[in-house]
Amino acid sequence: MNGIANEPGGRLVHADDLAASAARPRALDEIYADELDVLRVQRAMDPAAIGAITSRLDALAPAAQWARPNRTMPIQDVQLLGADAPATPTYSAPRGVTLEAYLDSAQRHEGDLQRLFGPGFDLVGRIERTLALFAGGRPVRLARSADGRAYAPCTLRRMAPGTAIAIHHDYHYDLALYQELGPTLDRRTLVSYVFTLQRPESGGELDVYGVTPTTPDAPKLPNGFQWDAAAIEARYDRQRIDCDVGDLFLLAAGRCLHSVAKVEGSRPRITLGGFLAFDKAGDEVVYWS
Repeated sequence: MNGIANEPGGRLVHADDLAASAARPRALDEIYADELDVLRVQRAMDPAAIGAITSRLDALAPAAQWARPNRTMPIQDVQLLGADAPATPTYSAPRGVTLEAYLDSAQRHEGDLQRLFGPGFDLVGRIERTLALFAGGRPVRLARSADGRAYAPCTLRRMAPGTAIAIHHDYHYDLALYQELGPTLDRRTLVSYVFTLQRPESGGELDVYGVTPTTPDAPKLPNGFQWDAAAIEARYDRQRIDCDVGDLFLLAAGRCLHSVAKVEGSRPRITLGGFLAFDKAGDEVVYWS
């Protein structure tokens, strides 16, 4: 990654809608080749179709249905539906959960989101068909464990006003829960896919920086663990991506340092998403959350 440019053929590409995105059927290949960092697609899901769903989602908050693995760090208290043991580090489990705990969570919550969206909305089918548009003709399949158990296909993420996500990257293959899945994947990067279901009144934008974890002297805080946000903001380019309801972004999350700006106003930011990668042979796209 040499920097971020918002221009045709640059590091960030905007498409007006899914029809326009047909010009980049190999977007995932471009991300893996370090030629593209972010693809933002407007109206990847019909905004009208998800409007009623978000009103039901907000009716759930702050009820116990939302898992809160980061509650000990209030500013990053992202709330989750669809899993209570996410496939990422959290403040309650800095090294992630075990594979067994993750799979148990995926089984307990299997079908939760589909029931929320309703029988007329084929959630998993829509995710797979949309991701397939950028997969270069590869089939898209949900990750499964060696004994056949399904990984979670997606997670709903609610960010209440006042919350933000600090600068980080999502290269999680060294976590214990990837002990089976990781060796089967092309680990040159890890890609995030995220649909926006509700836009906050302000804030909540995705910020992507022109720096990677392998950039020489990429600034960290004295603890050696967290990134030095002030230094990164001062030294490197930043691309701010503001997504509306129904928009999708694909991000080279394993390579690009990124953050989410503080949510402002009275309305939370709600997104739906997960991760994906090529399989080791490069023949399939595997996704999970």
